[in-house]
Amino acid sequence: MNSMNSGFTPSAISIDGSGDVLVGQIALERLISHPKDSVSEFKRCMGQQTKIELGSRSFSPEELSALVLKKIKNDAEAYLGESVEEAVISVPAYFDDNARSATKLAAELAGIKAERLVNEPSAAALAYLEKQDFCTGTFLVVDFGGGTLDISLVDAFDGVVEIIAVAGDNHLGGKDFNEAISNYFCKENGMCFDLLPSDDRAVIYKTAEACKRALTRIPIAVMSANVGGKTYSVTLDNNMLIGICSDIFERISVPIKKVMRDGRCTLDELTDIILVGGSCRMPTVRAFLEKLTGKELCTDINPETAVAVGAGIFAGIKSRNNELRDVILTDICPFSLGMSTLDSDTGELTMTFIIERNTTLPASREKTFYAIRDFQNAVDVCIYQGESPLPQKNLLIGKLTVKCPPTKQHEPICTVRLTYDINGILMVDVTTFGDKKTHTEVFMSSSRQKLSDKEAEKARERMQALRILPIEQEENRLLIARAERAVEESLAFERDVLMQYLSAFKAALKTGNSREMRGTYNMLKELLDRKDGDDLR
Repeated sequence: MNSMNSGFTPSAISIDGSGDVLVGQIALERLISHPKDSVSEFKRCMGQQTKIELGSRSFSPEELSALVLKKIKNDAEAYLGESVEEAVISVPAYFDDNARSATKLAAELAGIKAERLVNEPSAAALAYLEKQDFCTGTFLVVDFGGGTLDISLVDAFDGVVEIIAVAGDNHLGGKDFNEAISNYFCKENGMCFDLLPSDDRAVIYKTAEACKRALTRIPIAVMSANVGGKTYSVTLDNNMLIGICSDIFERISVPIKKVMRDGRCTLDELTDIILVGGSCRMPTVRAFLEKLTGKELCTDINPETAVAVGAGIFAGIKSRNNELRDVILTDICPFSLGMSTLDSDTGELTMTFIIERNTTLPASREKTFYAIRDFQNAVDVCIYQGESPLPQKNLLIGKLTVKCPPTKQHEPICTVRLTYDINGILMVDVTTFGDKKTHTEVFMSSSRQKLSDKEAEKARERMQALRILPIEQEENRLLIARAERAVEESLAFERDVLMQYLSAFKAALKTGNSREMRGTYNMLKELLDRKDGDDLR
């Protein structure tokens, strides 16, 4: 449980006027009232060279993730009554090397050792199988969250959970539904979402998200938003949502078909389809998956907590907890690994794949390469990760130059062996012909974003300089954030009443009178609970 007595800590960050860092639900509430000072859904930006502006400050996605991890770490320590130094962190299976490196860097900045990253679908499968007493079968795991989609094919037998194939889309999630609903709302009301002021876009986006959530529990929802002092509305049902988001559903089908093809598995061979992630709660998503696969979906586990439960089980197994069954969890290489070579026919660089995607880890493969010109005495070995035949479209992992005896054109010049383990450590062995010398280079998945001691100290000082809101103030600040959001969404008499109650609560906080604080808190909370309960019904 976190400091708000909840099992969920949203990945949202906000900076208030005094410079305090607000993390979690408070920041999520401020997305409408303070859009320029708040951000969420930055997970899909992990590993990218981008900066996110919050007020007058600039953050990298890794720094924002570090703030979330630090908050979770502090809450866990308060709940457990002991320090937390190491953690198992789950990541989308389709995260590339940059994104995984960035995740480890975020943990380092938060003061956490994250030796092992576990794929989210793997963790979800572990949670499902533990509940089913580790039954035998082949399972399709659909992990559809707020910002990413992961599809995994999993085999389970005799205490072994083996990942057969993975596919996904790191830029597809519940966020895309929110954007589609926002654009539909604006189109129906004669507006263009992208041309509106940021404050109005924030209101529409948040209301669209609320409408999407409402349609998970009721058949029809009215989306109403205050834009430029005027109230606009549209009525939506799930059938309309399917039409509005048709391109999203088409994108969902692509990795599902790919993972079944890569795993050489038919739908009839599937034992179950396991749903993971908040977006899998949407009736439209479930109906689409049932139609696409022709199979009933598993509803035995909570899609929003499955990954966390599985990560907890994995941590218990890793620490050799005697209460947990000993399970072997295998992993795979989500992207192919290879090197760039010269195509003698076209004279262009092309990819030569050495370890194919979906190869079970740890893995070791080698290939022999030939001289491209007479008396060649050196080899440039550039290692890439990805599926494109063009090296420049893939991710460069590392490069090295190896000297070798002069070799005639088309004769063997070296053998390159790639060895890749479950912790993201890639070993490159280049053995030259002639004198049979071997050059070895080791690339860690975090090596390219690994900070030097000086950089790490500077980054930690920057993080420590940020003042995260004290736990004892969070409850009051959350109520204020909720009220400010509700004021933004309301009009006329309702807005006036909300502002009156909010003002009274803020005044009580300033005086420090506990009786007034408790009374105004309860009145404001009751009003907000009633308003939120009436929304979109």
